[in-house]
Amino acid sequence: MIRPPDFIEEGAIRRLVRIVFDQCVPAVLAAGLNAAQRYDYLTLVPLNAVIERQYGTYAIFLAAIAAFVAASAFTRGGRRFGIAGFLCITLLSIAMVSPFVLARYGMDLGLTPMQFSVVATFAYLGFSITVGLLIGGSWSTLVRTFRDPGPIY
Repeated sequence: MIRPPDFIEEGAIRRLVRIVFDQCVPAVLAAGLNAAQRYDYLTLVPLNAVIERQYGTYAIFLAAIAAFVAASAFTRGGRRFGIAGFLCITLLSIAMVSPFVLARYGMDLGLTPMQFSVVATFAYLGFSITVGLLIGGSWSTLVRTFRDPGPIY
Protein backbone atom coordinates (compact mmCIF):
# COMPACT_ATOMS: atom_id res chain seq x y z
CA MET A 1 0.00 0.00 0.00
CA ILE A 2 1.29 3.45 -0.89
CA ARG A 3 1.42 5.83 2.03
CA PRO A 4 1.17 9.58 1.56
CA PRO A 5 4.34 11.40 2.54
CA ASP A 6 4.52 12.76 6.02
CA PHE A 7 4.40 16.50 5.70
CA ILE A 8 4.84 17.18 9.37
CA GLU A 9 8.00 15.56 10.55
CA GLU A 10 9.37 15.63 14.03
CA GLY A 11 11.14 18.90 14.52
CA ALA A 12 9.61 20.66 11.52
CA ILE A 13 8.66 23.70 13.58
CA ARG A 14 12.13 23.82 15.09
CA ARG A 15 13.68 23.64 11.61
CA LEU A 16 11.40 26.44 10.39
CA VAL A 17 12.31 28.64 13.36
CA ARG A 18 15.99 27.97 12.72
CA ILE A 19 15.68 28.97 9.05
CA VAL A 20 13.80 32.13 9.98
CA PHE A 21 16.36 33.00 12.64
CA ASP A 22 19.40 32.13 10.52
CA GLN A 23 18.39 33.62 7.18
CA CYS A 24 15.41 35.94 7.54
CA VAL A 25 16.62 38.05 10.47
CA PRO A 26 19.70 39.36 8.59
CA ALA A 27 17.52 40.10 5.54
CA VAL A 28 15.17 42.14 7.71
CA LEU A 29 18.12 43.91 9.36
CA ALA A 30 19.63 44.81 5.97
CA ALA A 31 16.30 46.03 4.63
CA GLY A 32 15.72 48.03 7.81
CA LEU A 33 19.14 49.63 7.64
CA ASN A 34 18.67 50.63 4.00
CA ALA A 35 15.15 51.87 4.70
CA ALA A 36 16.44 53.98 7.59
CA GLN A 37 19.06 55.47 5.26
CA ARG A 38 16.45 56.11 2.57
CA TYR A 39 13.96 57.79 4.89
CA ASP A 40 16.64 59.95 6.60
CA TYR A 41 16.57 58.32 10.03
CA LEU A 42 20.33 57.77 9.82
CA THR A 43 23.09 58.40 7.31
CA LEU A 44 25.64 55.70 6.56
CA VAL A 45 27.40 57.64 3.83
CA PRO A 46 26.54 60.84 1.96
CA LEU A 47 24.63 59.50 -1.03
CA ASN A 48 22.87 61.26 -3.87
CA ALA A 49 19.28 62.06 -2.88
CA VAL A 50 17.99 61.77 -6.46
CA ILE A 51 19.44 58.28 -6.89
CA GLU A 52 18.11 57.24 -3.49
CA ARG A 53 14.62 58.45 -4.40
CA GLN A 54 14.60 56.67 -7.76
CA TYR A 55 16.35 53.41 -6.85
CA GLY A 56 15.84 53.21 -3.08
CA THR A 57 13.21 50.49 -3.11
CA TYR A 58 15.29 48.35 -5.45
CA ALA A 59 18.33 48.90 -3.22
CA ILE A 60 16.36 47.72 -0.18
CA PHE A 61 15.32 44.60 -2.10
CA LEU A 62 18.93 43.91 -3.23
CA ALA A 63 20.31 44.37 0.28
CA ALA A 64 17.73 42.00 1.78
CA ILE A 65 18.39 39.34 -0.87
CA ALA A 66 22.17 39.70 -0.46
CA ALA A 67 21.87 39.32 3.32
CA PHE A 68 19.61 36.28 2.94
CA VAL A 69 21.94 34.59 0.45
CA ALA A 70 25.09 35.39 2.44
CA ALA A 71 23.56 34.18 5.69
CA SER A 72 22.35 30.95 4.13
CA ALA A 73 25.64 30.33 2.30
CA PHE A 74 27.80 30.88 5.35
CA THR A 75 25.45 29.26 7.88
CA ARG A 76 24.33 26.19 5.94
CA GLY A 77 27.41 25.61 3.81
CA GLY A 78 30.74 24.55 5.18
CA ARG A 79 32.20 27.99 4.51
CA ARG A 80 32.94 30.48 7.21
CA PHE A 81 32.76 34.24 6.92
CA GLY A 82 36.18 35.19 8.21
CA ILE A 83 38.66 38.02 8.08
CA ALA A 84 39.41 37.56 4.37
CA GLY A 85 35.74 37.76 3.38
CA PHE A 86 35.16 40.71 5.67
CA LEU A 87 38.13 42.64 4.29
CA CYS A 88 37.21 41.92 0.66
CA ILE A 89 33.62 43.05 1.12
CA THR A 90 34.73 46.10 3.10
CA LEU A 91 37.17 47.13 0.37
CA LEU A 92 34.46 46.58 -2.23
CA SER A 93 32.03 48.75 -0.27
CA ILE A 94 34.65 51.52 -0.03
CA ALA A 95 35.09 51.32 -3.80
CA MET A 96 31.32 51.54 -4.25
CA VAL A 97 31.05 54.62 -2.04
CA SER A 98 33.95 56.47 -3.63
CA PRO A 99 31.91 58.26 -6.35
CA PHE A 100 29.71 59.84 -3.66
CA VAL A 101 32.64 60.87 -1.50
CA LEU A 102 34.53 62.33 -4.47
CA ALA A 103 31.43 64.19 -5.71
CA ARG A 104 31.19 66.06 -2.40
CA TYR A 105 34.64 67.52 -3.11
CA GLY A 106 33.92 68.43 -6.73
CA MET A 107 35.80 65.52 -8.33
CA ASP A 108 34.05 63.76 -11.18
CA LEU A 109 36.71 61.20 -12.18
CA GLY A 110 37.04 62.83 -15.61
CA LEU A 111 33.57 61.66 -16.63
CA THR A 112 30.80 63.64 -18.24
CA PRO A 113 27.82 64.34 -15.96
CA MET A 114 25.73 61.65 -17.68
CA GLN A 115 28.49 59.05 -17.34
CA PHE A 116 29.06 60.01 -13.72
CA SER A 117 25.36 59.62 -12.91
CA VAL A 118 25.35 56.12 -14.44
CA VAL A 119 28.46 55.16 -12.47
CA ALA A 120 26.93 56.62 -9.29
CA THR A 121 23.69 54.69 -9.81
CA PHE A 122 25.49 51.37 -10.15
CA ALA A 123 27.75 52.27 -7.24
CA TYR A 124 24.67 52.96 -5.09
CA LEU A 125 23.11 49.60 -5.94
CA GLY A 126 26.46 47.85 -5.43
CA PHE A 127 26.88 49.53 -2.06
CA SER A 128 23.46 48.23 -1.01
CA ILE A 129 24.51 44.72 -2.00
CA THR A 130 27.78 44.95 -0.06
CA VAL A 131 25.91 46.17 3.02
CA GLY A 132 23.62 43.14 2.74
CA LEU A 133 26.61 40.82 2.33
CA LEU A 134 28.31 42.29 5.39
CA ILE A 135 25.18 41.93 7.49
CA GLY A 136 24.49 38.37 6.31
CA GLY A 137 28.09 37.23 6.75
CA SER A 138 28.44 38.86 10.16
CA TRP A 139 25.13 37.37 11.28
CA SER A 140 26.24 33.89 10.21
CA THR A 141 29.44 34.31 12.21
CA LEU A 142 27.45 35.41 15.24
CA VAL A 143 25.04 32.48 14.92
CA ARG A 144 27.85 29.96 14.50
CA THR A 145 29.72 31.38 17.47
CA PHE A 146 26.79 30.81 19.81
CA ARG A 147 25.57 27.57 18.22
CA ASP A 148 28.87 25.67 17.82
CA PRO A 149 30.54 24.93 21.15
CA GLY A 150 33.91 24.32 19.44
CA PRO A 151 36.91 26.64 19.52
CA ILE A 152 36.68 30.01 17.80
CA TYR A 153 39.33 30.61 15.19
